[in-house]
Amino acid sequence: MIKQFFLISKKPELKASEFRQYYESHHVPLIKRLLPMFARYRRHYLDRENSALASGQPDPGFDAITEIWFSRPADYDAFIERVSDPEVIAKIRTDEANFLISDATRSLRMETCE
Repeated sequence: MIKQFFLISKKPELKASEFRQYYESHHVPLIKRLLPMFARYRRHYLDRENSALASGQPDPGFDAITEIWFSRPADYDAFIERVSDPEVIAKIRTDEANFLISDATRSLRMETCE
């Protein structure tokens, strides 16, 4: 299975709860509408108060990890083609400007073996 991981940094002026609320209420529906070819779409939010960060670990430099799973290589290819469309990426970037730092986002393609 192919997965695309995104390491995402919130805008500094937002509280973690505001970031999460916007992501879940606004960005997730947009992504599901624009990019329906994925099999799963998960978000994991960093818990700064109750994690190793609270005990002095270095900050990882991101606030959320997003996973998008693809059942077939053709679905991943369709995803890449769709996000290469200037109109689609413009809609995504416009929404991202409300809650995250687009330039800080890191994207990683992974393949899972079980």
